[in-house]
Amino acid sequence: MRINSFSFEMKRSRSELVSSAVGSFLRRRQYSDSETFKKSDLNIHQVLQEMTLNATVCVGTGMRNAFSYTSISGDATAVDQQYTRLKNFLSEALEPYKSELSYILFPMFIHLYLELVTNGQKTAAQKFHSRHHGLFLHSQEYKSVAENLCSIVTLQDLTKFSTVKELRENKFHVQLSEDCVEYFLKFLKDNDQLILLQVLNMYFCIEVVNLSDRDSNNLHIKEDSPPTKLSQTSSPACEIKNEKSPKSLTNSKESLEALKQAIRKVSESPPCLPSVCLYTVNNTHQGLSSVSLSQDTTLLAGGFENSSIRLWSLTPKSLESMKTDVDVSKIRLGYDVLPGDYEMENDVSSSHVKVMRGHGGPVYSLAFVPRSNILLSASEDTTVRAWSMTNHTNVVIYRGHAYPVWSLDIGPLGFYFATASKDHTARIWTTDRTYPLRILAGHNLDVDCVKFHPNGNYVATGSSDRTVRLWSVQDGKMVRMFHGHRGSIFALAFSPNGQYLASAGEDRRIKIWDLSSGLVMKELRGHTDTVYSVCFNNDSTVLASGGLEHVLRIWDVRKGITHHGGHTATGSTASTNPRSDRIDSHTTPELLGAFPTKSTSVQLVQYNWHNLLLAIGEGVETPSS
Repeated sequence: MRINSFSFEMKRSRSELVSSAVGSFLRRRQYSDSETFKKSDLNIHQVLQEMTLNATVCVGTGMRNAFSYTSISGDATAVDQQYTRLKNFLSEALEPYKSELSYILFPMFIHLYLELVTNGQKTAAQKFHSRHHGLFLHSQEYKSVAENLCSIVTLQDLTKFSTVKELRENKFHVQLSEDCVEYFLKFLKDNDQLILLQVLNMYFCIEVVNLSDRDSNNLHIKEDSPPTKLSQTSSPACEIKNEKSPKSLTNSKESLEALKQAIRKVSESPPCLPSVCLYTVNNTHQGLSSVSLSQDTTLLAGGFENSSIRLWSLTPKSLESMKTDVDVSKIRLGYDVLPGDYEMENDVSSSHVKVMRGHGGPVYSLAFVPRSNILLSASEDTTVRAWSMTNHTNVVIYRGHAYPVWSLDIGPLGFYFATASKDHTARIWTTDRTYPLRILAGHNLDVDCVKFHPNGNYVATGSSDRTVRLWSVQDGKMVRMFHGHRGSIFALAFSPNGQYLASAGEDRRIKIWDLSSGLVMKELRGHTDTVYSVCFNNDSTVLASGGLEHVLRIWDVRKGITHHGGHTATGSTASTNPRSDRIDSHTTPELLGAFPTKSTSVQLVQYNWHNLLLAIGEGVETPSS
């Protein structure tokens, strides 16, 4: 008897444990504790109108019953984060993807809320509802459901809301184009939206259709205004009228808006690395001291230490020198040259390389005049010379400096040009006068580089006194002074939008200055030797730089920049810690890419109109082992 009673107690305790475990599971799932059903809970009779309404709702909201063998994650934080990403993704999506995917947003909101309720997270569900339900209050179709959804706190409450219940029990049917499906799935996969993907598989039925097969009565949900329904009592005349000009006008507006969104999306997206074309000048036994590219990138000019200038054609077309009436480099005597020999000597000559001589010292700077056949050169002999690209001869000599001229730059209109000299001054000239119009005095040491602002009203100068100064062309007065470099400044570049100025040189740092505030906006570190050239791309978003280290570097200028009320704010890119200034090997995160040139020191970087990056340098012969 004892053994039987003991075994009976063991069975009873085991059954009580099973019953307790099952009851705990049901309570977590928000099921009722009552083991009996009331007659009032049983829906024995149903009115015909109610049956019709339920069938209509079922057909309109779903196709097949929704069931799953796995549970959706109950992490409330992950649910909120992923739905927030979905909202941001749809708000930034391009048309027509935005209109197609807008159907998913509201059903996804309901299912995620119900998943939190199912997992017993009432507080998290209420917070999720209060944070996101305001998005649907502008729509009369969704407003009532969005407001009353928060009153569902248990699964039993679903019986009070037939629309939500049918949406929960059946799959939501939505039609999407094939491109839109790929666009949406790429977002889900790339951002690891596992919860959204589970809800999408369980409660949504996506039908891939062609845009031409889409029902014309489908409603497009817009953020600015609630969706409108077509009137069922509209006359055929009204329908014909609406299908003419208003429809075409709407399509044109939608196309224009889609184009604006695409342009904004491209301009705000991270920049891509440009294509790079590198020209290397080899066998420069005379010493290459300066280079320049023509505006149409068909001519390359190089200045050498032996005072000569070489001109190369970058196209298959040869360089032709037109016949001149008088050759100033020769003195002809009538009894030394026969008429036939004189005519043969003055025939048009053509070749891929032209050599021009006239300076009395090394040529330190070259610049092609825009929309003109003129090349300007600056030399150690204190002069600036203008060369004709028609006959490749010297046509004008500009005198004014008392010491060597280190740099020159031409204004955007091609009428003014500026020079920088060892005499501590910069000067502004016009091409039709041989004397300077303005003398920009203020630097304490050599003025090593000069650059015109894109609007032509300002000139920037960089000096060996470690300062950058901005001058007004109209009156020759200084309007800005930028401090911060720790060595001579050899390169300057204005952004095409006119907001920023980049400077670099001997200290291997590139500083980007905000012209409106006069403060440094960024400091780019990564170069290991002197920087000789910097250049912005046409969008003012990417900066290219090169120098003696045989590496061409590309920088993302916009990284870490935010705009508040028209003022520019930056992160901690330009460090103020004096200890960090001693770490020259550190590379700032703005670096997009570095292109080694093997044995070419980059002397010039320049973007063309198609944002192709052109670089020119001198090939350095490596000693053979």
